[in-house]
Amino acid sequence: MKEKILEVVDLCKEYPVKRGALLPKEIGRVHAVNHVSFTLYQGETLGIIGESGCGKTTLIRMLMGLEEATGGYVQFGDKKIHRHMPPLVRKNIQMVFQDPYASLDPRMSIQRILEEPLRIHERMSAEEKKSRILPLLEQVGLSRDSLKKYPHEFSGGQRQRIAIARALVTDPQLLLCDEPVSALDVSIQAQILNLLKDLQEKKKLTYVFVSHDMSVISHISDRVLVMYLGQAVELAEKEDLFEHPLHPYTQALMQAVPIPDPREQDQCKVLEGEIPSPMDLPPGCPFCARCKKALAICKEIRPQMAETADGHQVACHLYTDGGKQ
Repeated sequence: MKEKILEVVDLCKEYPVKRGALLPKEIGRVHAVNHVSFTLYQGETLGIIGESGCGKTTLIRMLMGLEEATGGYVQFGDKKIHRHMPPLVRKNIQMVFQDPYASLDPRMSIQRILEEPLRIHERMSAEEKKSRILPLLEQVGLSRDSLKKYPHEFSGGQRQRIAIARALVTDPQLLLCDEPVSALDVSIQAQILNLLKDLQEKKKLTYVFVSHDMSVISHISDRVLVMYLGQAVELAEKEDLFEHPLHPYTQALMQAVPIPDPREQDQCKVLEGEIPSPMDLPPGCPFCARCKKALAICKEIRPQMAETADGHQVACHLYTDGGKQ
């Protein structure tokens, strides 16, 4: 039986929208993440995918404790995740950010960048810190000469390798990756993805990997969570999801992937229709206005995640007793 490492239960995040300079008044709330639940198991990679603005980054920042949830909770082992969580929990959950140029302090040498987590979480001598850092540099494909250099002396791919080494220096159990290859060239993307897979196998790591690129998610994930407008709409094993996508939104994402063959370009279909405002979500399914398979019930009742078969979960009335035709 798989060991559960992280549990997300009914997680919500709302941002107040205010108007007025002197006495600002709240005029609404943006529903960035809306009642998301899933379980993460030891040693697996959970891919999270969806359009820009669907809440992927907000969700992963709540898993890290960088954002405080307005509803629900995240539990790591027997500890709840929040902004002031115990250092031992913080040490075991690390994050690789999207932009390798912004995530490294330009005024710090690579040695100081890699030693900083150890100064916070460990009590080590200078020699002990160096003995921890040097093998990591080798594992991410950098030489020991890199320690005296500064971030501006490296390429984007090399910076991301440094960011990965910094995340791994405390020997975490869980690594949260927020689109770590989206700012890199395609050839460098493949190197970083293969590096992450190798490190996962060697260190028995668990990943949550956020991306908007289907090919990246297909390459690295074991299970995939699909999000739309802050809500989880489908969750399944990677092979099952890519071979048999159930939710109309997931199907639309698959059809929108560009095909590298001029003779097949007509098969690429772009999703049409207006995206509802996250401040004014419809009472029914948020995808209803863009869905060609929508039923009458879709406009009235919001579908809940339900298991169809073999762990495949989907939030769609087409697969409930009331929606089956």
